[in-house]
Formats: sequence, C-alpha cells, structure tokens
Amino acid sequence: MDYLVIQVESQRVLAARFGVAGSSLSFSGAAEFALNEEQPLSAVAGRIAAGIKGSPRIVLCLSAALFAQRTVELPLDNLRKVREVLPGQMQGEIALPVEEAVFDVLPIGNKRYLALWARKADLSRAIETFREAGCEPQVVTSSPFAWSFLPGLPADAAVCDGAALAVISGDRVTFTRAFNADEPQKLIAATLAALELSGVTLPPRLVLFGGQSALLAEDFPLSLPKESLKMPDALAPLFKTDEAFQQLAGLLAVARACQAGALPDFRRSDLAWTAGDAALFRKMIVTAALAAVAVILLFTYKGLQYRAMKTDLASLDKSIASLYREVFPGRIKAVDEVAEIKGEIRKLGGAEGGNSFLEVLKKLAEAKGNTINGLYEAELEGTSLRVKGDAGSAQSVNEFKSALAPLMGTVELGEVKSRPDGSVTFTLAGTLKEVKK
Repeated sequence: MDYLVIQVESQRVLAARFGVAGSSLSFSGAAEFALNEEQPLSAVAGRIAAGIKGSPRIVLCLSAALFAQRTVELPLDNLRKVREVLPGQMQGEIALPVEEAVFDVLPIGNKRYLALWARKADLSRAIETFREAGCEPQVVTSSPFAWSFLPGLPADAAVCDGAALAVISGDRVTFTRAFNADEPQKLIAATLAALELSGVTLPPRLVLFGGQSALLAEDFPLSLPKESLKMPDALAPLFKTDEAFQQLAGLLAVARACQAGALPDFRRSDLAWTAGDAALFRKMIVTAALAAVAVILLFTYKGLQYRAMKTDLASLDKSIASLYREVFPGRIKAVDEVAEIKGEIRKLGGAEGGNSFLEVLKKLAEAKGNTINGLYEAELEGTSLRVKGDAGSAQSVNEFKSALAPLMGTVELGEVKSRPDGSVTFTLAGTLKEVKK
C-alpha cells in the first residue's frame, strides 16, 4: 500500500510518499511547500494534487493544537465499542458540545484510553480545501499520535520535534501537547514538570528529532537526559542523509501507524470519507450490470437451445409419423406412433426366453429356397406362426412344408389357390418348437 502523508504546519507543508507492506518499506520522494499570502493552503493542495500518480492512500496530518485529549477508563476491550460510547461518556465533561466534535481513542492499557477529539468545523475546512484541489484525504489525524512508530525509538521516552511533545510508554502514546510559542525549550521543561507534579512517572529520556532537533539539544535546565533520534542503518539507503531522515521521520511513523491500523482517524461521523464508498458503489453497479448482461445472455442462449430442441423434436415426430405410415399403411393413425413402433420392435425381438421373430423370419427365408417366390405376410403370436406366400407350384409348397420340420413342431397347410400362369398362393400355420436354453 502506498501512503501519501501530508503534514500541514504553520509556515510550510511537507508531503512524502511511502510504500509500506509488512516489513518492506519504500520511499518515492518528498516535497516541501511554503505557506504564505502568495501561496495559501489551497494553492499548495493544488500543486500536490497535480503531482499525484496512481492511487495512494492520502493521510492529512494537521496541527496537534486542533486536538484535545483526556485519559478515560472504560470496561471495554473492543475499540469499535469504545468509539461508540465515547461521545456519551464525554457529554458534559468537555466545553465543546459533543455534536460539534469528532472523537477517536488510543489504547493505553488496563482498559485505559487516551480520548482525543477536535472541532468538526476546523477539520471540515481542511478536508474541503484538499477535496476541491483534487486530493481529498482518506485519513485526517495529527503526527504526534503516531510517534510510537518512529524508527529506532525506545519503548519508553518523551519525544519532541519542537512543535509538539508526546510521552511514549510501552510503545504507546499516553500524552501529547502542542507548542505554539517561539521558545519550545521553556515549554518542554514546563510540560515535564507539570506531568511530574501530577503524579505521572516520567520516561527515562527525552528524544529529539526534526528540523529543530539541533536547537532543542542546546543546554537548558531539564529533568530528563536529552538525545537525538538516530537514523537506523537499514533506512540509510532510503533517506541518504540524516537531515532528510530528521525531516521525514514523523511522516514515516504516520505511514507505519496507518498500515498497522493504529492511527487515530477523525474522518468519522459527518466527516466520514465517502469517496471510496462511492467508487465502490460505482464498481458494484458496473459488476451488477455485467452480471445482468451475463444472465440475459445465458437465458437467451438457453432459450435458443430450447427453441432448437423443440424444432428438432417436431421434425423427429414428423419423421416418425411418416415412417409409421410407410410401415403400417393399412392402419389408422395411432395416438402414439413412437410407442406403437417400439412395441412392434419389441415383438420383432421376441420375449425373453422365447422365439425371436427376426430369427424365425431368417429361418423361414432359409427354408423357402428358390421354389417359393415370396412370403408377403407372417404373424407370430407366442409359438403360433401363420405365413402367407406364393410359389411356382403346389409341389414347391409341399417341399417348403417339409423344410420347416426342424423349426415347426406342427405344420398345417391351408388353402392353396392356383393362378392362370400355374403359380399358386398358399397359407401355412403351425406351432414353433420350444427353444432350449
């Protein structure tokens, strides 16, 4: 995931793009823009929007002075539920009406949370400025809330960049304060003293970073030892110089916290980011339309298949009816030609264990030889066989009767009629011999 982190300060805007995925980290570049009357925030936002390539997740970091905080205890472990009950919990506890504020929390531990809130109108103006410029932020936060993700930072330390101070305890941000004065040294000392008087256990060291780290490192009365944030060796190929690291370490911490899902996000309630939902909705509409087209095409295809099948069945029925008239020209039209033809075929096959009509016809053809001119009718019912045919003479009929002795158990010669040309017609009936299996 690529993150474009934009940090708005009183006199400048810093923007840096990072690629964060698990333990891998990439740095695509950074830019600094001056804020003045000639170049207001809207102009800077337009310049940033013009240089965006791809679709990075835009994180807008505003001054910590816009955010207030308070430590609360809630008998809940689920952050989603904590966010739901927090406005009601803070009702009457803060000067700002909860309807005009947007809230988020940072877990401290032991069911204790650092409640954070800001005025909706203040955040809305900044969001609208970047939206109109074409680079609407998906996340709105403040960089001190992510300082526990600073590279190389001890688990317990006070951290300061000259504009704000945060207390890190057990790798969690437990306190933040913004500095608006020109003398941050005095405010650092006053803040640490106030924390100590309130009973807070101070961390063992004060870690300085940022562009003012050298100034802050100068000697002045302080209850904590001071040290500068060191650039880890693994990040040297990315930032090249310690100066670049000091300037961009806070933005890198924001990207890391966002990737870990531990960054407070104040785009909630009325300020919720809906551009992504709208884009997702458009994608869903397109997907639904494509699915509808696919369903229509499928039904059309199946409809064409059904129509072709009906046409084929109608053609087949017509062919069967025509075949039925050819096979049985003397019969009236049957109710079900297919069933009747199947029945006749079963008759030709013969019953199981009985005589096959086709086998009987074959044996009749073998027995008639050349003396019988033809057999034009044969009926087989069970073992009873009746045959009609014509022959060259009555003698030929008698020879045919004798030739049927291996096939027939009993044979009776019916009426024999003579024709003018000397040929005769005859009928012959008998019983077939049982077939031994």
